[in-house]
Amino acid sequence: MFSILHISDLHRSRRYPITNDELISALMRDRERYVHEDPPVRAPDAIVVSGDLIQGVPLRTSDCATKLGEQYAVAEDFLNQLVPRFVNGDRSRIIIVPGNHDVDWNTARQAMALVCVEDAPTDIPEELLRESSSYRWNWRTRELYQIVDEQLYAKRLDAFWDFFNRFYAKVPGLLRVQRGADANLFSLCGDHIAVVAFNSCHGNDCFAFHGMIKPDAIARSYLDLTASGPTFDLHVAVWHHSLEGPPYRTDYMDIELVRAMVGRGFRLGLHGHQHKAQAAPQKVFLPEQETMAVVSAGSLCAGPNDLPPGVHRQYNVVEISDNFQSATVHVREMTVGSLFGRAALAAFAGRSFVTLDWEPPTDLAGRPIDASAERLRATIEDAERLFKSHDPARCVRILAPQKAALPSYGRQLLIDAASQAQEWELVRDITNPPRTIEELMLLVDACLHFRDFASARDALDRFARTVNLSQATLDELRTRIGAEETIHR
Repeated sequence: MFSILHISDLHRSRRYPITNDELISALMRDRERYVHEDPPVRAPDAIVVSGDLIQGVPLRTSDCATKLGEQYAVAEDFLNQLVPRFVNGDRSRIIIVPGNHDVDWNTARQAMALVCVEDAPTDIPEELLRESSSYRWNWRTRELYQIVDEQLYAKRLDAFWDFFNRFYAKVPGLLRVQRGADANLFSLCGDHIAVVAFNSCHGNDCFAFHGMIKPDAIARSYLDLTASGPTFDLHVAVWHHSLEGPPYRTDYMDIELVRAMVGRGFRLGLHGHQHKAQAAPQKVFLPEQETMAVVSAGSLCAGPNDLPPGVHRQYNVVEISDNFQSATVHVREMTVGSLFGRAALAAFAGRSFVTLDWEPPTDLAGRPIDASAERLRATIEDAERLFKSHDPARCVRILAPQKAALPSYGRQLLIDAASQAQEWELVRDITNPPRTIEELMLLVDACLHFRDFASARDALDRFARTVNLSQATLDELRTRIGAEETIHR
């Protein structure tokens, strides 16, 4: 299995703070327990942080940039300690997205101007609900504002992106990770899992609390993954906002965005924001039913005042099955002594875990896509281009790790490339046992290269009849072996 440590909502409660040492030690101690539980939980191979790294600062806060920097320093120190202890220091296995608490309200407010009554649009409610509207309504003062400085407004997440840049600076192995991107792309589990990290704070600010992913980000991420090279077994989406909320609240994301993900082959979604663990399937009905498992992590650091009734600090460990068609979500909850243990959730029938499965993506004919076969086909095509461009050594380097799975054409391509590159050890390995007369002759050549005359004769004795080698050719090869042996005696 492949296991993901899913944490979210790291913002620290002012009234009930928790230190990094307390958090790190509690997470490590819990790992020591859950790897031996029944059922045992796999230690994490990657980490997802689904937003809200800091608490943020209220409007009209003096020196807000300094205060935001101090909060990000705490979050950065926490992650800097977590990475070596949980993923051997490999930051390419950490996926981070922003949340609404990461939005700097003061910068957003500075980009707005109060709209006079005579300048207001004729239908204010309709204008406020328009997608990408520049208008905002302040319920506290019952005043209308408009975003008048788009460049300044776009900087409301600058503190997050500054942290983001520092965290991923010079990290190798990233698929496509850029400051300010609507969607960043990560590759996990040896290119078997693609993760798209969405920014669900499009249009979110001090007066607009909804979650929103930029309309074309989902479609663009699908196209980018398709063009990226490897065919992944599983597409995972990460964002921050929840998909539902209580009446008269707007701080959640339109479920249609998730349905757009499902229709484009995403099968696992990880988010936060609602401060409680949840795992449920989301379905769309296209030509056939398609399902995505949507998993929410509770808050790792929020205090009692910010948690739903009866819910404690939580995090998840998500185990993805070997066939990439199901996941088991284990919920861990903090109880006494700032320590984590199994949660007992009514939604999981009193257990601490639940398993969700999904249908694999299909091709245009409705057949399940075999990602392994697609990756192998692409590898053979790349190798063929290298061989035709007279680079047999590079052809060998990309085919040799797949030699056991190669179909007939790929196997022959590897044999030809290894022969041209004079990789005689590999030639001897692949052609034993030989399938054709040509392979038997190459096997003999490889044995002679190592002056292993006994093995060359043994190959002729064992396989000459199997590959229908003519007596004349057999005699010629035996004579050659004898002559080579005499020369090197």
